[in-house]
Amino acid sequence: MLRCNIALLRQIRKPALALGTSALRVSGIRRISNQPSETYTQLSDDNDPQRDVFFKYSWGTWLKNDRVEKEKRTTRFSIEGLSDIISGLYAQSKELEKTKESKEKGEITPPLYNRNLTVSLPHNLSISEIGTLNPNEALKITAMASIHEGKHHRIYKVDTNANKSFVLRIPYPIDSEYAISQRLKSEVATIDFAQLKLGLNVPKVYSYGANSLNPVRQPFILQEYIEGKLLMRDWAPLEVDAEDGKSHVVKLNKVIEPLSQFQSKLLSVTFNQFGSLYFAKDVSGNEDLAYNGETNASLANRWRIGPSVERCYWRKKSALPEEELKKYVGPWPSDKPLDMIRDLGRLEAENAKARLALQQADASPAPVDEALLRGQIRAFESLAKISDSLFNIKSSVIPNLAELLKPRLYQPDLDPMNVILNEKDSDQAYLYDFEGTTIKPFLLQNSPQFVAYDGPKIYNLEEDVEGYKDLSDAEKAQYQFMYKRTRNQHLWESALNKNSKALISAVAPPVKLLRTPYVVSVERKKDAEYLLIDESLIQLRELWEVFAKNELVASAKFPLEFAEDHVKSHATDLNAFHEKLIKSPFAATQGWIPQDMFDNLVKAGILVKDSNGDHVIKE
Repeated sequence: MLRCNIALLRQIRKPALALGTSALRVSGIRRISNQPSETYTQLSDDNDPQRDVFFKYSWGTWLKNDRVEKEKRTTRFSIEGLSDIISGLYAQSKELEKTKESKEKGEITPPLYNRNLTVSLPHNLSISEIGTLNPNEALKITAMASIHEGKHHRIYKVDTNANKSFVLRIPYPIDSEYAISQRLKSEVATIDFAQLKLGLNVPKVYSYGANSLNPVRQPFILQEYIEGKLLMRDWAPLEVDAEDGKSHVVKLNKVIEPLSQFQSKLLSVTFNQFGSLYFAKDVSGNEDLAYNGETNASLANRWRIGPSVERCYWRKKSALPEEELKKYVGPWPSDKPLDMIRDLGRLEAENAKARLALQQADASPAPVDEALLRGQIRAFESLAKISDSLFNIKSSVIPNLAELLKPRLYQPDLDPMNVILNEKDSDQAYLYDFEGTTIKPFLLQNSPQFVAYDGPKIYNLEEDVEGYKDLSDAEKAQYQFMYKRTRNQHLWESALNKNSKALISAVAPPVKLLRTPYVVSVERKKDAEYLLIDESLIQLRELWEVFAKNELVASAKFPLEFAEDHVKSHATDLNAFHEKLIKSPFAATQGWIPQDMFDNLVKAGILVKDSNGDHVIKE
């Protein structure tokens, strides 16, 4: 019998829970409980209805289309198939142990592509990693627990009778099978690169399957389980400045510094192309080395650069045929660093055109405002048109520009939520989420979201805010928020200057402003956010002459034309967009609410059902 622990927990402020915290063993439904509830199931019975709750999404509710959104995030998989894979890894580890002495010192075995359509990484399959059993004892899964339901994937903890636990990551089937396959292959190869080449602390990958044709019947990654706590527990972004002027900085840097060190190591290797990392066997038609100067023969041909898996290139692109999408996702040559901006603009414009055609043919899977799609087409075509001029890549004004333009790794989720502090050694931090990691110029890499701040900068409240002492408490609180966000970003940039000094000019205000149209495009989540791209381009138009005189941009004349009636209508549309956001308290999460908060709001009568079965805020 297999015991599946279904622990039930509430966590309002931190729905993304810590990997490896034994008190947070959870599954599909969250309730307050001191003891995890348990359900029992036959290992071979994949149709056992008792398992359903184990696979269903339960960490939150969407105000609209909740049933559909949750169904998209169901991660039903074969537990028996998973057991077979883990048993196979144990058998591989014993065989590898026999051949260990015949290997040359420092030799690293390449990925092993198995007949069951999984891939295993033999260098991670030592007996100490996989666990030990008594002679004649068969490896078995003894318990499973769902420990995290994230944005893009579900994470399970898998216990075995070999005194070894694993992490099973299964992506939600939100994107196309091809997109998920590419993203998963690239993520594993990038983790492998971070471990073997960069020496980063990362959870070891033992096996993965890039599609649902393997025994698990889902794409998956099987990784090392790290016992510990999230670095996020130490992050206090609104910490009040200490009277001694130092202790609050020490506390904030306790989080900022390890993340900056991770970033510094990720940036330390320059590549031969822009795109994303894969194992060599997964990239067809590209024989170029990923990077130069490798002295370890085992690593020299281990990786190649293929299409970018950065989420903006794949997110909500179902309207485009796969072959059309492939035209715009790279890889790109190292001497053309701005081509990825151009291709992102073209890709988004073509995607909006395809969606518009479906809408006009009454074949769209969901109704879309045609005016909104036309606005997207115009904004993204403008981005593509301005891309070559956005930076003068031969400028001598920006210090170390050549270094800023080289292909370097960019981890889009560099965040304290994605760092585990080892329980046995709290100074040993592990970075564990590499999904969507890409290779692009540092010039185009924005600050991590946990410190990024695009609002008004305030460095000293009493000096920068006139009459600050006479303001009301509510007004002071607003300025204090701006000050603290400014302070946190400044501390991050100071750490960048300390750990990667040659790249510090990328955070100069003019450089930040010039990359804003691209950054907004990359981070766009809602259809109407094309208005923010328009806004950034209109701002650049006002400053273009100054930038051109200082040789920061590549054309003397602003490459786009904006009719005044367009500028006026844009201002009206942008104001309406912001007003709608203000009236939509859950707009930032796209209508998603942590389950605990949702239950409390319904109980209080603040959220009520409308005639469509969706939830709205009661007037």
